[in-house]
Amino acid sequence: MNINQCLLFILILTMGCHTPAIKPAPAPLKAEDTTKAISDADTHLENNSPFVPKSHLKDTTYAAGSFILFLQPNGARYAELDSAAEGQAGDGDADFGVGISATQDSLKTNCRYKDIKALISSNRFICISDCKNGPLIIDRDSVSYGFILSAKGRPIATTYNEVHSGNYLGEIDEYFSLH
Repeated sequence: MNINQCLLFILILTMGCHTPAIKPAPAPLKAEDTTKAISDADTHLENNSPFVPKSHLKDTTYAAGSFILFLQPNGARYAELDSAAEGQAGDGDADFGVGISATQDSLKTNCRYKDIKALISSNRFICISDCKNGPLIIDRDSVSYGFILSAKGRPIATTYNEVHSGNYLGEIDEYFSLH
C-alpha cells in the first residue's frame, strides 16, 4: 500500500464512522407548560376573558362578556345590496345606523346597562369566546344586517336581516332580564 492509498483508507474510515448526533425526543408537556401558553397576553381579550382560540380566518371579530353586536355589511356587500335595491339600500342602512347610535348612547348614559357593551362588525366571522357551549364561531355569509346578544355562560340570541330605526333596548332588556 502506498501512502496515498493509506491516507484514502484513513479518510474513508473516519468519514464512515462519523454518525450524526441523535436528537433526544422532546419531553412531554406538563400542565404548567400549557397554562403558560394559554396565559400569554396576546391570547386574551381586553377584559381578561378566558382563552380565545386563534383563528386562521382573517376576517374575524372577537367578542366576550355581555354585549350586543350589530352586524353591518362590508363595503362590497353594501354595494351589491344597493345595486339589487336600485339605490334604496341607503335608507335601511341609515335607519339601522340611527338605531345603533341610539342604543350606544343609552348604554353609555344609563347605569342600568353599565356592564353591557355595544359593538359593531362588518366582518364575515364572529368568534364569541365565553358564551354557553363556547367558544363559538359564526359565519355570517348570508347575513347583511342584524344583531347578536351574548353574555358569559349564556346561549346567544340572534336576529338576522331585520332592522329598525329605534333603539334596541327592548331586545337587550329581554335577553338580560332587565325588566
